[in-house]
Amino acid sequence: MGATEGDQIFAIFKVLGSPTKEIYEWWMKQVPFDKAIFNDFFTYPKANLKYKFGRMKDLTNFVDLVSRMLEYIPEKRITALEALNHPFFKDVAGKK
Repeated sequence: MGATEGDQIFAIFKVLGSPTKEIYEWWMKQVPFDKAIFNDFFTYPKANLKYKFGRMKDLTNFVDLVSRMLEYIPEKRITALEALNHPFFKDVAGKK
């Protein structure tokens, strides 16, 4: 949890990795800001989710699902229905 909005966004960057040029350009179209403010910040690599969640039974599908749920650009993010139909949940009772 971040203490401020800025602190929170960098906590997110530490997990998802720093935004790409494509993501910054998308953000600029949504909310005008000077993307130069990010030029001096440290670039964070994407966290190794397989390492962090290595004990998961279906690790490959779990990491795929979480990665798709955490996309920066909403249009690229998996929908709730798509998430429920993801292979990670293939063994859930009652799933069609």
